[in-house]
Amino acid sequence: MRRVSDALQRATVSMMALVVAPLFFVWACGAPINVKPLTSEDISSLQSAGKDADEKYIILPGDTLQIRYTFHPEMNQEAAVQPDGKITVSLLGSIAVGGLTTTRVGQLIVEKVSDQLRSPEVVVNITRFAERNVYVGGEVNKEGMVRYRRGLTPLQAIIAAGGLTDSARADSVILVRRTGESDEDTISRKLNLVESVAEGKEMIFLAPEDILYVPKTSIAEANVWVRQHITDLFPFFRGSVGVSYRGQ
Repeated sequence: MRRVSDALQRATVSMMALVVAPLFFVWACGAPINVKPLTSEDISSLQSAGKDADEKYIILPGDTLQIRYTFHPEMNQEAAVQPDGKITVSLLGSIAVGGLTTTRVGQLIVEKVSDQLRSPEVVVNITRFAERNVYVGGEVNKEGMVRYRRGLTPLQAIIAAGGLTDSARADSVILVRRTGESDEDTISRKLNLVESVAEGKEMIFLAPEDILYVPKTSIAEANVWVRQHITDLFPFFRGSVGVSYRGQ
C-alpha cells in the first residue's frame, strides 16, 4: 500500500509540475501593467504641482503666508491659516483664504484694502507648509506616509519608505495624483525609475497627497501564486520539485 501511495504522490507532483511550467514562461515574459507611461506632454502639467507650489498650490489650514506690499513695506506681515481657513490681515481683520491660491489671495487683499491704501500691490507667498504627506505602497520596505516637502521626487520618497524590495518592479512604478476636488478627478501614470537612475535625473516632482505604488515583478507574483495555490495546498509538493523561479 505504501508503494502505491508513493507512486500516486510522484504522479501527482509530476502532473502539477507540467501544469505550472507553462505558467512560469508566461509570467517570466512580464505581465502588462495597464497604466499609461509618463509622456513629455504629461511632464509640464504634473511637474507644476510639485515645483511651482506657490502658484498652483491650494492653501490649507496650517500653512503660513507671507504678505508683502510693494509700495507699503511697513504693512508686510506673516499670517498663519487657522483651522477655519481664515487669516488675520492688518487693516482688514479676518478673511477666508482656505481653498485659494496665493495669487487669488493677493488679488483679494488688493480689492479689500484699495480704499485705505493708494495703488496697493500685494504679493503673497507660502513660507511654511502645513504637514502633509505622500503615500508610498507596494514593494517597498516600509509602506506608509512620507512627509512631503517641495521638490520631493518619486525616488526620494521610495528611499524614505525604506527603499525597494528585491521583488519590486522599478520600471513600472505607478503615480496617482488628484487633479480636482472629487475623488474621481485623478490621473495615473507609469514611471520608469530604472531609467531615472541610469540617467541621473527624475522628470517630475511629487505633490501633496500623491500616491506611489510599486508593483511586484512577474516572477514575484508567480512565486506568490505557487505558494498560495500549490505548496500550501499540497504539503508533499514542498521540496519535491523546485518551483521557485528566479529571474535576472
